[in-house]
Amino acid sequence: MKSAIFRFIAITLFSAVFLSGCRSTGSEFLGKWVNKANPNDSFQVVRNGDEFLIVSPSGKVGAIYKDGALEVKGALLSAELTYVRQTDTLLGPGFFGNVEYKRVK
Repeated sequence: MKSAIFRFIAITLFSAVFLSGCRSTGSEFLGKWVNKANPNDSFQVVRNGDEFLIVSPSGKVGAIYKDGALEVKGALLSAELTYVRQTDTLLGPGFFGNVEYKRVK
């Protein structure tokens, strides 16, 4: 009986560790996002192989997952999108500070 319980606990722990390792990095950024202050400002984050693609009405730009954030590098400027787990929002750069985006469900 003790060996069955021990085996069950070992399998459960192994499964939890294995499944948490399989979660692909950056998946929290995927989806459609809209500016909380301006609903006309929206974009979608999709996978592009190992990288990400940010698609908006004005075009597409590539991004990479680096240090827990999405790093967008353009020809003239670079930006960083940060995911806030508590509020399920993204913070991005704006003219007067950060802009907050909420996920469209």
